[in-house]
Amino acid sequence: MLPPSPVLLVSVGDKEGTERNIMTVGMFNMFSLKPPIIGIGVMTSRQSYKLIEENDDFVINIPGKDMLEAVVICGSKSGKKVDKFAEAGLTAEPGKLTRSPKIKEALMNIECKKLESFEKGDHTWYLAKIVHTDAVVDYDRSKALLFWDGEYRTSGPILKKME
Repeated sequence: MLPPSPVLLVSVGDKEGTERNIMTVGMFNMFSLKPPIIGIGVMTSRQSYKLIEENDDFVINIPGKDMLEAVVICGSKSGKKVDKFAEAGLTAEPGKLTRSPKIKEALMNIECKKLESFEKGDHTWYLAKIVHTDAVVDYDRSKALLFWDGEYRTSGPILKKME
């Protein structure tokens, strides 16, 4: 019944560069604009939860509609059992300011340094400072995926533009 929310692919890697994972995330919020602080909600049962707990950064990757199958794979397979980069056909690239990898195919990559975490219900919220952002040259936010009531969608037409 809630309005649509963005679909994110969060990538995280360990300090040694030997372990990495991707998870599909639907719980996201901007907590501050100055400084830019973003938050994601992660279930404690996820493999990425362990990696985020043990490391100080992660990358929020904004998938386009052409990445729908990769989003489904990353949200339904366990990183304990498969390399989700390989399984989903995604390319890991080094972050500019993070140890965690970013996803080459994403519309946008938001590199984040962890600030704090807190538990609420069945999720742990991680607040992080945005330290670097990359976007494809022809970035079009209408291609970004949204999730609404069990359906993946994209945004519709602009209804009103504020001047």
